[in-house]
Amino acid sequence: MKMIKYYVGISVLFALFAAYSNNVFMTITCAWVSVSVLAVSLAYVFNRPTIFRKREDGSIPTWIRWFFIPFLLGASLYNAVARKRDKVPPIQEINDHIFLACRLFPSDVDLLKAQGVTAILDVTAEFDGLDWSSQDANLHYLNIPVLDHTSPSVDQLRQAIRWINHQAKAGGKVVIHCALGRGRSVLVTAAYLLSKDATLSIVDAMNHIQSIRTTARLNKHQLKALRKVKKGGRLKLGDKLALIVNPIAGGGKWAHEKDYILERLEQTYDVTVKLTTESISAKTLTKEALDDDVDFIVACGGDGTLAEVADQVCGSSAVMGIIPLGTANALSMVVFGTASKLTPISTACDVIISAQSMTVDTALCNNKRMLLVCALGIEADMIKRSDRGAKDEKGQMAYIQYFLESMFDSATQSLEITLNDDEPFSVESSSFVVANAAPPSTVLAQGGGNPDINDGQLDVTYFDAEKSSLDTVSSVAGLTLSGLLNGRHTELVEFRQCEKIQIKGQQELDYVLDGEVCSAKTIFIQCEPKSLTLLCAPEAIANQQG
Repeated sequence: MKMIKYYVGISVLFALFAAYSNNVFMTITCAWVSVSVLAVSLAYVFNRPTIFRKREDGSIPTWIRWFFIPFLLGASLYNAVARKRDKVPPIQEINDHIFLACRLFPSDVDLLKAQGVTAILDVTAEFDGLDWSSQDANLHYLNIPVLDHTSPSVDQLRQAIRWINHQAKAGGKVVIHCALGRGRSVLVTAAYLLSKDATLSIVDAMNHIQSIRTTARLNKHQLKALRKVKKGGRLKLGDKLALIVNPIAGGGKWAHEKDYILERLEQTYDVTVKLTTESISAKTLTKEALDDDVDFIVACGGDGTLAEVADQVCGSSAVMGIIPLGTANALSMVVFGTASKLTPISTACDVIISAQSMTVDTALCNNKRMLLVCALGIEADMIKRSDRGAKDEKGQMAYIQYFLESMFDSATQSLEITLNDDEPFSVESSSFVVANAAPPSTVLAQGGGNPDINDGQLDVTYFDAEKSSLDTVSSVAGLTLSGLLNGRHTELVEFRQCEKIQIKGQQELDYVLDGEVCSAKTIFIQCEPKSLTLLCAPEAIANQQG
């Protein structure tokens, strides 16, 4: 790309000035310019528009502005001169809901209001936007950062056209702008027009735009990107999303988070909310959503609700997402990472909006869907003690309290174990856990480190014989280390892997399945590899692919 050569040339030129200058001030200034422009060059090489750290309100952090002052001053000066000499007005109406514009300033607000604009889509990465919420409560703002002369990613483009469509469906008008309203904003505008009319060709869309804004044009790379996304059918609008909500999960978190969740997701999806009741289960509501041909089904609740929804989604064409509203929220830590502990709802919404997915394993335990773990002994005793009242009152502290109590109180059980089709063997155990997936916080499942949700295997971790209190504490400490370091770091417990397992007891066995207390004399669990498509954080996908 010529922009890279152009910026590298400027960087080298100022580096030479700095090297041969005898003036300290000139040396520092030229070196500053060289490093700043070189950083921009690298951003183009690696396509990293986030280099400017542009925030959600369009502002760029002060320290970033200072570092890039040489580049930003040059870009702003060029932009100001080009805007002054432009042959077209700063803002032009493309259709009833769309305007194209160059970079906007506070002085343009009155013009926007006069045109009836209600929302701004800013596709620049390098320029400060405005905090539109403070300028006018009726002006919505979204930034999709894209470097000049380049194209947004497919996910960025889909987010942009969904957002525009949401604003238009609400009767709003959107102004789409880049630096001069010639390239990046034109690409997004053309993509939106194509998404609204499948019979429209790229040439037709561009001819319509250029008949109004004569300076609009796309370079060959942008045209290629637009052709690719259209040919791949990725400009589909109106993705339907159903929220399957357990309103009492986590002590009633839905009531507190509802407005935020809907505000975030309705900007991208056609959202339907379905609430569980004592008589209407999450399974029933998920079946209804699948019958309505929704694209995404998002389970909002604890791990039990998630398992119910997953059972119906498995084998369908729908993609499942999760919003953690329970107490433990173990699955969210697996697919979102540790960020889900700090900002669980916003992290979940970010993942759902990005729409990046991964196909993961599930399992069937006595014909019930299992996403995480089936546990006997200590874990089961802890869950039985942590009733709804205790969880509502103490939150996760209830689990910690009852885990410590159960660790010393749980009795040893006699079990007959059959792994795959091998010969059965006997185990005397106070803790027996079978995991499909589990975060480090599910300590008793960490015999081999964090279970892999994508390996087609079940992880079996158990205490092999009756333990004294001291041995139990040592075993738990070793498992904690295994979870934190993601590897086997204790020999005090037994660890096996299998595709299926049968557990028999001499009497009825109490066990916990993804947070739900169950009982049976025989427990049969079989892994179902790659049976569920799940929305995941990019780092979770990268970890699995790596």
